Amino acid sequence: MSYFIKLRNWFTSQEHLLFLFALLFIVPNCVLFFTEPLPVTVGIASLILPYAFWVGLLLLARKPGIVVWCLLPKVILDGGQLVLLYLFGESVIAVDMFLNLTSSTASEASELLGNIFLVIIGVFFFYTLPTLLLAVWSVRMKKKLTNSFRKKWAVRSLGVFILGIILCMLAPIQGHMVSLKNDFYPGNALYNLYFAINKAEKNSNYHITSSDFTFHATKSVQTEGKREIYVLVVGETSRAMEWSLYGYERKTTPRMEKLDGLVHFTDVVTQSNNTHKSVPIILSAASAEDYGVIYDEKSIVTAFKEAGFHTVVIANQNLSTSMIGSFYREADTFIDMSQFKPKSAYLTSLHDGELLPYLQKEVDKTDGNLFFVIHTYGSHFNYHERYPKDFAFYTPDKAEGIRASYKKQLRNSYDNSIHYTDYVLGEIADMMKKTNACVSMLYLSDHGEDIFDDARARYLHASPIPTYYQLHIPYIIWFSDAYRATYPEKYQTTMAHQALPVSTNSVFHTVLDLAGIHTAVSDSTLAVSNPAFTVRDRMYLGDHDEPVPFWKVGLKNADFEMLDKWGIVYDKD
Repeated sequence: MSYFIKLRNWFTSQEHLLFLFALLFIVPNCVLFFTEPLPVTVGIASLILPYAFWVGLLLLARKPGIVVWCLLPKVILDGGQLVLLYLFGESVIAVDMFLNLTSSTASEASELLGNIFLVIIGVFFFYTLPTLLLAVWSVRMKKKLTNSFRKKWAVRSLGVFILGIILCMLAPIQGHMVSLKNDFYPGNALYNLYFAINKAEKNSNYHITSSDFTFHATKSVQTEGKREIYVLVVGETSRAMEWSLYGYERKTTPRMEKLDGLVHFTDVVTQSNNTHKSVPIILSAASAEDYGVIYDEKSIVTAFKEAGFHTVVIANQNLSTSMIGSFYREADTFIDMSQFKPKSAYLTSLHDGELLPYLQKEVDKTDGNLFFVIHTYGSHFNYHERYPKDFAFYTPDKAEGIRASYKKQLRNSYDNSIHYTDYVLGEIADMMKKTNACVSMLYLSDHGEDIFDDARARYLHASPIPTYYQLHIPYIIWFSDAYRATYPEKYQTTMAHQALPVSTNSVFHTVLDLAGIHTAVSDSTLAVSNPAFTVRDRMYLGDHDEPVPFWKVGLKNADFEMLDKWGIVYDKD
């Protein structure tokens, strides 16, 4: 009993509570100290600088609990940071994560939150709530900090703060330039929030900043009496290593393996592991190297419109509030499949196969040249909801949550979703064959996925630091008989390039090249169907929209082992 009395007496001291609050405020910093690749001096500074700062700030009130409540947004931010660290094991809250809060659909949010609910509850009850309750206790106590205590510790905290600055000044000796926006939490997280707000504003102004843009698109070759149809299928969360077309042991892509005229590229990496950055790169001339043009230039849809094609977008993802949605609204016809969901299925999505009748209807409506963008839901989590029951080839396929103990069920359902993607692509190809038109279809995934693949136990995607599993994607181009007969050189050139290193920024230029469309921004060295295609270092779009060689984004030894296993080219020096 005396122990509890001593403990209670300890908590009745405002001085003790002040130091406890300061420690609670740097809990995320303590975790990041072990997860982030900082020099030792900067790592130590990342602990003592914030601690000294919070001590100094808490000294502003004679009851430090008042300051804690004034810093409620910081307490909430800390909770989010701890959830992130549990999910991915590293990094601070990224720009993309802040943007996802506003761009994710209700179904995406419910699927994810439903599976990490216990993590959120755990952080709330073991960190957020105790911090706030202690703050209430501090405010309600009659005791206050003495002025002498405040003055003494203000001087001491300033001294510790200066020590932290000195440690930062030693960082260049270790080859590191200290940056508040990159190295110190919560400064880096707050900068990311600012960057996200600024980026969201640019996205919302796209219709203004791009209004006067034109591609000056022209089609160089016109086929006499032969209709041309080009189809760009944007997949979701598909990993090349899970396609039997790429050597996977399960027969997940039987139709693609039997499809005549199919070319599959074996060494393709995405420029982003986040849909809302990856897909705009796919649909436009933007790339990791020059991402800023995305706000001033229109999409591939407009390029085809200028060249005389009727353009149709069919999207099985609700992307109306994103840059992607702005691109899609450039089409002559934009079919948002989410409008056809029954009210009872508000928190789910339609299966991709349900867009096929709408595709057929658009093919039948006109005899002219057509360009389609089909945005599927592919293999997005929750995997077992991405396909009909008769595509449950691998069972058991229902996991009770995102946990390593359910890896078998998760992999089974994921593989089933790949099998269903193969079916949808096969149906599209069969539909196009019946038109007897010159048809080319390009399919690729926006990014891959982690599914508890190694000792890191990583899962899902869009993590601040990607993995091999999120980078290596399938990329295929199918040519109809009529296309191969009319443009044999395009097919042969594409075949010759299928083993070369490719990235997602090649899609815009490749599809235009396949259609024989020239624009003011076309780059034949990025078109895999063009003899001028040139191999170059492949870049990844960093969190602050800066280009980084994809092998320098923080990949671990396990990732490089997989890159080597699958023959993915990178600079090993």
